[in-house]
Amino acid sequence: MTDIRELEAALVRHEHLAPDGEGLVEAAYAGARRVRRRRLAVTGLGVAAVVALGAVTPQVLDHLGDDGVRRAAGPAASKAPGVSVTSPPAVVVDVDRTEGFFPLEQGFSGTTSLASVRSNDQSRTGWGGNVGAYAPADVDMTAIEAGEAITVQGHPARYAENYLIDPAAYHEGPQNSWAPKPVRFDADGKPGRGTWQDRRAPVVAWRDSSGSWVVVSGTDRRTDLLRLAEAVRLRSTDARTPYRLGFVPDTLRLDFGGSNTHIPAQSNSVLVFGAAAHPVLKRSELGGMTEYGALRIQVSASDSGRTDIVARTGPPTVIAGHDTWYFTSPGGGLLPPQQGAILVTKVNGCEVQITTTDNNLVPRDTLHRILASATFGNCAAPETWTPPLS
Repeated sequence: MTDIRELEAALVRHEHLAPDGEGLVEAAYAGARRVRRRRLAVTGLGVAAVVALGAVTPQVLDHLGDDGVRRAAGPAASKAPGVSVTSPPAVVVDVDRTEGFFPLEQGFSGTTSLASVRSNDQSRTGWGGNVGAYAPADVDMTAIEAGEAITVQGHPARYAENYLIDPAAYHEGPQNSWAPKPVRFDADGKPGRGTWQDRRAPVVAWRDSSGSWVVVSGTDRRTDLLRLAEAVRLRSTDARTPYRLGFVPDTLRLDFGGSNTHIPAQSNSVLVFGAAAHPVLKRSELGGMTEYGALRIQVSASDSGRTDIVARTGPPTVIAGHDTWYFTSPGGGLLPPQQGAILVTKVNGCEVQITTTDNNLVPRDTLHRILASATFGNCAAPETWTPPLS
């Protein structure tokens, strides 16, 4: 085992041992998020946190610090979000539930719609896989056409055994400064920082009537891959969140988003905005929605008790009627980026975290304005969610 992808594959193979049918991969991601949220900066937690955080979270160990807020050179620019940021794809990847499949996570990366699919009947269908709906420019047509001609859902498709599903280039560049890093193990089995490698895998691919190329991956078993491909459905609809933003600085661009609504009472929604001056963040799977950028907005329905913890750190700052707490250094069980900050609040029973990795680009008053301009719905009722941007 040499990197996080192989670790993920190993966890998936044993996910039948995990509780609640969500699999060890998702449990690992969730556990790492809990560790990140609640880990206090004390030595006693260090050993247990190194592997979990190194495998599936941003560069937490590299970014410990007590830096305060840096003042921005000038006020954040303001434009209507629909003008200043990229809109999410208008297609959502879904699946037919008849075979027992369900979308654990649905979202997008740049112009690519993505879904992490799981199964309630693994003995018959396999554990699931990953599905992406790509723009033609993001597909290697030569590699796909070189694959075996097959039929999926009554239309022509290809089965390609060695497709470059996740290029190392996706994980390079300034837009990936806070992205999860791979772990490599030395001869003694000790984990350390690694570098991303091109990842190839068998895929089933076809062109949808919408013009998108659907690519199904995530399992080496051909029969399971074909069964999942038959269940894929594309829905023409916008990405949805339990809130609508009224303001986003024009120095930012919407790069990534996703939600897990499989259990409505535990729904989780994430949006990631990158710096407009950087390339767009690209991914071939949602990966537990652990991505970070210049701005990350996360809204969760489950009550972790975080606001009770942060409330003990001092009096709140009231913004638009909401009690908020702002952290630039470890506190309240939170670990902000070294040169960033986290704004925490609770709205309509939803836990809200707005995180920046760059206090120069997104200063405190900008975080306040983003929160004050947002309107929130019911995070535990996904059917009521709306597009996040006006």
